[in-house]
Amino acid sequence: MRNFLRVLGVARRHLVWLGVSLVSMVLVAAATVFAYNLIRPIYDEVLRGGPAATSQGRTMAVQPGTVEKPGKPGKTGLVGRLDRLSHRATAALQRFVPRQRNAVLVLVFLAIVVKNGFTFLSRYAVARLGLSTIRDLRNQIFDALLRQSPRFFHSMPSGVLVARVVNDVRLIHEALAERFADLIQGSITVVVLLVYVFSLNSRLALVTLVVAPLLLAPVVHLARRFRRRSRQSQERMGDLTAILGETLRGIRIVQAFGMEDVQARRFRRATHRHYWANLKARTIQAANAPIMEILGTVAAMGLIGYASMEISAGRMTLGDFSAFLIAVYGAYTPLKRLNNFNLILQQAEVAAERVFTIVDAPVEIGDAPDAVELDDVRGGVELDGVWFAYDDERWVLEDLDLQIPDGRTLAIVGPSGAGKSTVAELIPRFWDVQRGTVRVGGIDVRRLRLASLRAKIALVTQDTILFATTVRENITCGRDVPQAEVEAAARAAQAHEFIVALPDGYDTEVGEGGALLSGGQRQRIAIARALLKDAPLLLLDEATSSLDTESERLVQRALDRLMEGRTSLVI
Repeated sequence: MRNFLRVLGVARRHLVWLGVSLVSMVLVAAATVFAYNLIRPIYDEVLRGGPAATSQGRTMAVQPGTVEKPGKPGKTGLVGRLDRLSHRATAALQRFVPRQRNAVLVLVFLAIVVKNGFTFLSRYAVARLGLSTIRDLRNQIFDALLRQSPRFFHSMPSGVLVARVVNDVRLIHEALAERFADLIQGSITVVVLLVYVFSLNSRLALVTLVVAPLLLAPVVHLARRFRRRSRQSQERMGDLTAILGETLRGIRIVQAFGMEDVQARRFRRATHRHYWANLKARTIQAANAPIMEILGTVAAMGLIGYASMEISAGRMTLGDFSAFLIAVYGAYTPLKRLNNFNLILQQAEVAAERVFTIVDAPVEIGDAPDAVELDDVRGGVELDGVWFAYDDERWVLEDLDLQIPDGRTLAIVGPSGAGKSTVAELIPRFWDVQRGTVRVGGIDVRRLRLASLRAKIALVTQDTILFATTVRENITCGRDVPQAEVEAAARAAQAHEFIVALPDGYDTEVGEGGALLSGGQRQRIAIARALLKDAPLLLLDEATSSLDTESERLVQRALDRLMEGRTSLVI
């Protein structure tokens, strides 16, 4: 429960909706028990023609002090209060409804209307609470992901992360928003009905309480097994999502190299494993309701047998027993839902555990307590005795010394895998070195505020990253920049001409990853983005390696313009 309680902690800022829901639920329970109590006079006097019939010159059992037998004292406790309230309400209704029996029936109808009106209000409030909480939780997860370094994403595939943000949060939402109302409403209803049945007949109520715990043993056992199977099912879903994501991202490679059958087999194996893990969890869930029903039937049979003895002894009437039985059944239904909620809660607990694994993941690359601002980069860039490895097994860089004077350009060439791109990633501190020092502007990058350091760096890579939004927003990176400056950057990047030729110009959506543009067009937009940032330090990581001749010519012209007056590292 620890992780799910943390989810409820996220919900604290929306407590007003919880308050509305709780008040509504209490009123629902009150209207429910009020309606149940009206069963007694309806059954005893309307259907049975009991001793309180009008032929004896007495009113119905809804008046205070009503007795089922002459000389028997009236009901006390909650039942007595409900009788008196019913009598006053019936008397008021008789001003508009001529017959008392009809007034009682109208009163039952009104109680049901009130109950369902507050049921709607409570469920609406819980829906607002749940949706608001899940929105905040997703935002919290996304913020945590934005703080992580590349090492975190190397160790956890994107498909797994997407599964946790989407599927696991959906399971939490199901427990919080869709089942939370059942939990609270059921608990309140059970307590109110428990007080009511004790007020009706304490002996019969005690027998019921003795039998009820027998239902709990299988519930606890099933809950433990369901939690274990649910965790396995969610892990298999993460594997499935990871395969799906990488296949869709690399669909061209899959098709070009004839890997369709290979990927299909991988995906089928993943779906098969998920199928069996999920089936085992669903089998436990499917067995839960029948087991509860069988045990509930046995308990009901014992209850009826004991009640017949109470009626024979004159300690209760058929009307009392009818109300008692309806109240017990009314409590059984929410108890059954509470049991189902327990299974869903176990599933949500596992999901919350996986979600908070992301939220609580330590941030490897962060600001030091004494971090300082980077005012300028006039000291250039320096790598001093740098050793670096991604996995602590093989050194990618060994004792590397490198210096880029302020305003100068340094080009690094070498075979694939030699660590060229690694150098470019160490400067903005995407990774920290194991030994040695990386300095920008004469200051160790580990002593600089990350935001300050990266604000001074513009990056253009071979794999151009564009977001599924407009051309303008990809150039401005979401900043509020005058259109004239955006167009000036695009012209300098040799991109303005093709942008204005697009259907909506700068407001054209580029598609996921810029799929609606050519490689050269995407690269020129990336250069325009770097030009608009106007950072003094420029990192070009194989920015023209995958372009055709014409695109490379245009991009190279834009890069020459971009590097003017900047400290540049060219891979």
